[in-house]
Amino acid sequence: MTVEQTGVVAQVAGDEETPTVASAGDMVKAAPLLEGELLTDEEYRRARSLTALAMSRLPARWHDRSHVSQLRTELVRHVVLAPARYPAAVTRGVPIALRTWWSWVSVKDFYDAAKQAQQLANRYEEIHRFRVRRRWWTLATTAGGGGGLTIASLVEGPVVWWIAGAVVSAGLAVTGRRKDKSGRSAVIRPRSIAWAMDGNNLVTAFREAKLIGKDEGLAFVQLPKRDSAGWAVVVDLPASRKASTAIAKREDLASALAVDEVQLIAERVRGKGGHAGRLSLWIADDDPYAAKPVDSPLGDVENWDFWQPTPFGTTARGQVVHLPLVWTSLLVGAIPRMGKTYAARIPVTSAALDPHVRLIVADGKGGKDWKAFELVAHRFIPNARAESIVRLIAVLEEVAADVENRFGQLAEMDDELCPESKVTPEITRNPVYNMPLTVIAVDEIQNYLEDETPLDPDQPKGKKRGQRVLELLTFIAKTGPAAGFVLILATQKPDSQVIPDKLRGQLGTRFALKVMTYQASETILGAGTYKAGMDASKLLKSHRGVGLLLGADGETDLDAGEALTVRTHLLHIKAIRAACHRGRALRELAGTLTGDAVGERQIRELPDEVAQRIQQSAAVNEPSVLPEDSEGPELPEVLGLLVNAIDDAETGLVATADLAARIGWDAKPLGEALRRHGVPPPTPSRQRINGSLHPVSVVDLSTIRAVVGNTAR
Repeated sequence: MTVEQTGVVAQVAGDEETPTVASAGDMVKAAPLLEGELLTDEEYRRARSLTALAMSRLPARWHDRSHVSQLRTELVRHVVLAPARYPAAVTRGVPIALRTWWSWVSVKDFYDAAKQAQQLANRYEEIHRFRVRRRWWTLATTAGGGGGLTIASLVEGPVVWWIAGAVVSAGLAVTGRRKDKSGRSAVIRPRSIAWAMDGNNLVTAFREAKLIGKDEGLAFVQLPKRDSAGWAVVVDLPASRKASTAIAKREDLASALAVDEVQLIAERVRGKGGHAGRLSLWIADDDPYAAKPVDSPLGDVENWDFWQPTPFGTTARGQVVHLPLVWTSLLVGAIPRMGKTYAARIPVTSAALDPHVRLIVADGKGGKDWKAFELVAHRFIPNARAESIVRLIAVLEEVAADVENRFGQLAEMDDELCPESKVTPEITRNPVYNMPLTVIAVDEIQNYLEDETPLDPDQPKGKKRGQRVLELLTFIAKTGPAAGFVLILATQKPDSQVIPDKLRGQLGTRFALKVMTYQASETILGAGTYKAGMDASKLLKSHRGVGLLLGADGETDLDAGEALTVRTHLLHIKAIRAACHRGRALRELAGTLTGDAVGERQIRELPDEVAQRIQQSAAVNEPSVLPEDSEGPELPEVLGLLVNAIDDAETGLVATADLAARIGWDAKPLGEALRRHGVPPPTPSRQRINGSLHPVSVVDLSTIRAVVGNTAR
């Protein structure tokens, strides 16, 4: 029977369903559509039982059926093996019980304490009295117990002796039972997280990971409990133990907890309720990144305010991570096919949806990944061919001139309009000032920076195009954020040779997806991140779109200096193209569609005073070692290669194998060549560095620089 035939419609009101009567043919507003999931009776009962367990105060290991089953198996195994183990346990218990009794009756503890205090002569008579008294107690207890059992046996029969013997043998068996790590070499069963989340076992795991001492414990701020699809616990480490150390040793702790490190989320508890020794742990039941990624909300919104943080991705616990980029810039790095371009396009899409944001896009790879942004981009560079690189240089020079012009305007504004000598939302949205937020996105930046074509064809040994791009990007990254400029750079070649520290150091937010080595991870995230436990080379290749996000400013969802593992939202090209169409319509309505998007391709020339300032800024960052194209004595081949392989900011010791890999050599020939050209090895020549388990051959970078400088002179 249909709704029209009955004339009854269910209308949801609050938590009740109120039937209302409608005549046939009347239009009745439909009730809200409720989403749900059909469950069988068995699934419903199972869900109810699991909920009841979760709400109970039972130990953590009882909250999972698999572990209850494991416990049942253990009990059955013990019962089956008990007849064989019982006599052996009783046999071991007899000498243990005799030793314990003799230690008590001889007052050994009192005797040893007096001897250690050098008061044995003064306390000898007192110790003797204790010995005599305990011997009499032993004799009286034995006589009384034996007499009582004899009388009871005369009344009840021999069963009394059997019961007494059973009690005594049970006590001896308990005394002689095998303890953990005492005679049992192997256990044929897997360790599991539910057992480890018991309080005592969790303390043991921290001890085995060497995060606390053998005599130290944990203070449980929050007892282990179910939280979403995992376990959550907050602990205070002992005094002087740091939570940052536990985070750096996350892999050791994961092993002790019997989980993969991707399942373990360890974070410091900061703010009013935290301190340097308070650690929050969340341990997922399964791989949290195996599920399908979450679709980006940017695919559905009509517009976006770029001054607000962009929804970038989710954590393992499903929490949305918002990424603000005003006042900072973003570097994305990964090996190919790990989601680098997907990640970089998310904040650019949010910029496309803000009609008051000027967008400059350069696609160093070419193809269709960034083609949709041509609809809204003020400047669009489609590839890394020669003519495109020349145009990119001209575009960046135009931007550099705009940076200088904006600071001149800001200096003339009153304090009410510009209170902090930087742009505000009101300034960027007012067409009178012509200072919109400007996002410059460059994908596969290495294809531009590695261009060795001379900037001036008449000076083949002069500055290269790639060097010019580097100078301009560095200038914009250093001076542009306060004027409303944001850089978003992406590369599949995270190498210090490709992106020198003078540019990389200006990018405040880093996102490292899967890379091959910890050196590449440090190139993206920054020096010292490996020792702090942040290593993108440990990410799995199956986890596309998963990376370590490191934010430098306090306005992000991150704490300064701490990386967060994030799985980026999924935003397909189709959704991006639709967003760019909406962004173009918004710009046409607001009158902010400019540049290449409307066919205005003419670029302003760089003023001389701005060119001089860029030149001065670049000179400050010149490397201390001799550039390969400078005049002077020719360097030996190995030193010439190392000049380009060593980052300007690198200092101290570096593994010989690391340097050899940078220049395509083997470690042994490199060491021999360095000694041959006057670079002595440090003392000792083999040391543990960067967390290496064993000493490795090392080279001192200061020694190499000194030899290069002497050779150049």
